[in-house]
Amino acid sequence: MGTLAGLTAVAALLLPTAASGQPPADTGVPQDTNLVANGGFDVGDRVGHPTGWSVEGAEAAANVVNLSAYRTAGPGSLELNVTSGNPVTVTSDRMVAAPGAAYTLTARVKGRSGTPAQLSMVFTDFNRTDLGTNAADTAFSTDWQTVTITGTAPAGSAQVTVRIAGGEAGWSYWEQVSLAQAPAAYDPRLGTDRELFLDDYRIESSRDVGRVVHPAKTRPEPLIRPTYPWETSTYIYGSVFKVGKVYRMWYDCNNDVAPGYYLCYAESRDGVKWTKPLGRGTIGYKDIPASRTNLVIAGGGTVAYNPDAPADRRYALMQFHTGVVNETLGYYAYFSPDGYTWTLAASKPVLLDGDVSNVAWDPAGQQYIATVKKRMFTSRTPGVYDRAAFVSTSKDFLTWSTPVLGVAGDYADDGAAQAINGLEGQIYGMPVLPYEGTYIGIPWVLLITNFTHGSQSSAGDGPVLPQLAASRDLVDWSRPVRDPVIQPGKPGAWDDGALYTASNVLVDDRTITMYYGAFNAGHGGQVAGTTPYTSGVGLATWRRDGFVSMTNASLPGLGDPGQLTTKPLVTDGRALHVNADVHAKGSLTVEVLHASGNLLPGYTSLPVKGDQYDAQVRFPGGRSLQALAGQQIKLRFSLVNTDLYAYRVG
Repeated sequence: MGTLAGLTAVAALLLPTAASGQPPADTGVPQDTNLVANGGFDVGDRVGHPTGWSVEGAEAAANVVNLSAYRTAGPGSLELNVTSGNPVTVTSDRMVAAPGAAYTLTARVKGRSGTPAQLSMVFTDFNRTDLGTNAADTAFSTDWQTVTITGTAPAGSAQVTVRIAGGEAGWSYWEQVSLAQAPAAYDPRLGTDRELFLDDYRIESSRDVGRVVHPAKTRPEPLIRPTYPWETSTYIYGSVFKVGKVYRMWYDCNNDVAPGYYLCYAESRDGVKWTKPLGRGTIGYKDIPASRTNLVIAGGGTVAYNPDAPADRRYALMQFHTGVVNETLGYYAYFSPDGYTWTLAASKPVLLDGDVSNVAWDPAGQQYIATVKKRMFTSRTPGVYDRAAFVSTSKDFLTWSTPVLGVAGDYADDGAAQAINGLEGQIYGMPVLPYEGTYIGIPWVLLITNFTHGSQSSAGDGPVLPQLAASRDLVDWSRPVRDPVIQPGKPGAWDDGALYTASNVLVDDRTITMYYGAFNAGHGGQVAGTTPYTSGVGLATWRRDGFVSMTNASLPGLGDPGQLTTKPLVTDGRALHVNADVHAKGSLTVEVLHASGNLLPGYTSLPVKGDQYDAQVRFPGGRSLQALAGQQIKLRFSLVNTDLYAYRVG
């Protein structure tokens, strides 16, 4: 397939092909919550500027150095040697800021002569407008001192940066820069929802366990592929619902009639074998009438299904239209009683910007959720926009909250792109899945390799990989692991390039199902003279709760058994259940602790064995949690050769 295929193949080879993990904190050791990359200034680029930071002004004044008298930890520190009239500013990469969240910035500084530089943290909005700067002047001292700044992200914040600015003549050294977000308020009440391990919200400590992503099981062939004249390609940004006994899919196709892409309809009785019924919609193709196509609306979009909405609004669609920036360019709302015929709900966009959106109905929150792509000019490439996922909510699909930046490409994403000789990582889109009392995001991470290969090269070429994010409130998002949750196919497969997903999942007692769209090339499209650009819609499945597990791979007498302890929990006293796969020679036991951490007598469980989707944890003498209802307790899981996916009380 030429150069593009080679890059895609490299991505498939370098990124993990099996589950890999990231361990949370060891017992008694706080997890590193520093948001700043290279905060110790231990590595610099070829000219000595700190990696992960930008330098403006008198660039020669800022350098990473290795001087034993001017560092406290690690091999390096930042030297700022500012001369009169030659100011310099060193700025960190931009980090996502959650509006209303409190942040603490600390740094170590040591003076050599003159006036030390000033430390500050700066909150900016979508347009990079400064919303607030929290700064601290540093008194000169030849001893190391710690500078601390606190601040709260104002409403409208999108990002936060750290700045070290020298405006007056002075020679100073900087080390151990750390920016930490205050943890969200913790609620110990544990309802009946399953608790997954997508974040650290309920984890107090752990030892010798790691958070592991389990890629979906996929099929070697797509379920939907181009078969009609109006389908040059088929893929899915759309949605799939089971309504009654029928699986209903809204997928995308490209063709040569403006606007060039359309929403198509398919249905199935088993979710595997699909038909494309004709004549349901009102859209034809050239001389083919609507009665002989499965086109339902011109343009793409994603569908939300709310069975309790008024009959004529049961199905809601969000679609991007081009137009005048900040006026008519944006996302438009449509309603339909049946998913075939659509009515424009408003003459102006309900949300501005564009182009990819994902929508969902959240039954528990009784709200619609939209994630929309907004383009910030914060990319590493001059003049190129930085794609990111912003989150908004609505009660009626017409009036939406101000979008808040949820997930943006960061230092780790850039590193993944650079690992395949690329440039940077961006977020192409992100469905949000309401799941068991939390929200799971599926960010589509575009690893930009170049802007020269493929028919769409100007928009950036490279693989698109679905990953995981999690939030408890739709504002503050966590991404503790970055392995693809759906792996691209092996080189040459139909899905070895760019992967996208439906906006929702289907869940039963044992399985999570998600449909995904894939291409045999990266985002840049087909390279001239190579294998034709093909695409399809595939099927991805996981075990129930199975995106991520807390894993220990020891064996009896070989390796180290693992432990994980929760923060305090308050339950209603019903039975404790676990979703776990206890492998050969493995074991899983649970101890119930007092909130102080002391073991409660009689509350060491019998071992859980085998592959269990919803095993009840049993205690000696028939004890249950009933006697502990309303009290604060902790759970300590002991794992040997086990994948622990979730637990619940119910």
